[in-house]
Amino acid sequence: RILHSGRPDEFVHEIPTFVADPLPDGADQGYIVLNRPWAFVQWLQKADIPEEYILMAEPDHLIVKPIPNLSRDGRAAAFPFFYIEPKKYEKVLRKFFPEKEGPITNIDPIGNSPVIIEKESLSRIAPTWMNISLAMKKDPEADKAFGWVLEMYAYAVSSALHGVGNILHKDFMIQPPWDLEIGDSFIIHYTYGCDYDMKVYSSLLTQNFRIRLRSSFFNHVLLLTRAN
Repeated sequence: RILHSGRPDEFVHEIPTFVADPLPDGADQGYIVLNRPWAFVQWLQKADIPEEYILMAEPDHLIVKPIPNLSRDGRAAAFPFFYIEPKKYEKVLRKFFPEKEGPITNIDPIGNSPVIIEKESLSRIAPTWMNISLAMKKDPEADKAFGWVLEMYAYAVSSALHGVGNILHKDFMIQPPWDLEIGDSFIIHYTYGCDYDMKVYSSLLTQNFRIRLRSSFFNHVLLLTRAN
């Protein structure tokens, strides 16, 4: 686990943790996700990592079955996000991915997670990912275009700049409530709000119930049980 708060938390004795320093005050410009690529740079430079491959995942990823190494022949394995649209934003992206680097389609519709990648490839990508993230945030046009997924675009661009292609796996994970069946997927990505109502779960609930990841109420795992 990479923790970019700069200080240990209550879980460091339970989960192997690398505590990274955050960016200097004000550098994230209110977008805390900018600390992520900087944390990866520190981890790759300072930590002893014996593994050749790295799976990047996030706290809202629930792994439901063992994940094989889906990376092949120097290419990473990644999930394609429908809202990462390099072609739509080609004009903006050309500021960071010049035409000499190739067609805009070289930028895959991905973020940094879930991704399975060779450690060597990630070591090359990470500093560029950090620098492009900061540059995009400072660019008003890019900041407005990419919003909360800016750092994802920065990773996709950085991967393309370093010639690291990605095998796109739609079954890498599901994203409820858009996806209702696990199927062959390995991860449930809990990021969208999920609503439950009496009509569907009348045996469990007595009122409409809403789960929101970013709700201040929902800070811990909530388990609903049925009384015998």
